[in-house]
Amino acid sequence: MKNKVKSFALVAALLPVVALTLTGCWTPPNANVQPAGKPGLIQDGIPVEIIQDKVTVESLDAGKRLITLKHADGSTKTFIVDATVQNLDQVKVGDTINATVKAELAVYILQNGRLPNADGTTRAKTINFNAKVLMVDPSRRLLTLQFSNGRTMTIKAGLDVLLEKMAPGDDVVMRSHEVTAIAIKKS
Repeated sequence: MKNKVKSFALVAALLPVVALTLTGCWTPPNANVQPAGKPGLIQDGIPVEIIQDKVTVESLDAGKRLITLKHADGSTKTFIVDATVQNLDQVKVGDTINATVKAELAVYILQNGRLPNADGTTRAKTINFNAKVLMVDPSRRLLTLQFSNGRTMTIKAGLDVLLEKMAPGDDVVMRSHEVTAIAIKKS
């Protein structure tokens, strides 16, 4: 009996040490990794929906269904409001809202910020990417992105998204164009 108590006490004493040791083995994803594949477009037109938390309505044209939203960093963007949004008539300039926005992703492997031509030379125009792939989890269909402002976002990818061809370090261009839902949060 004494041996069981001693063994239990030893395990209980060492358990925190083992847990701390294992946490030291994990490192967060790093957006500074270099892409591994051959430069080129991996996939374009990947549909995603993004929730824009706490944005301010800068301007609104209900007749044309156009809304301009201002983010906390002061940047603004104008969107078309989808016909399925029923509460647009309740929104006023100055309101703080959460808006769900439809966007499209294009994922590239670039060479020095440029796409290569078929002959191996690089194109003169640089692609303005706005995020990098941090992590790819094909089993759960998750893609984690890090934007130039340091913010990260994980999206659930559809079955048609070529996650197996994507890797940390790949460049991402995200274009958002349409508001599909609005949750009004009065200030």
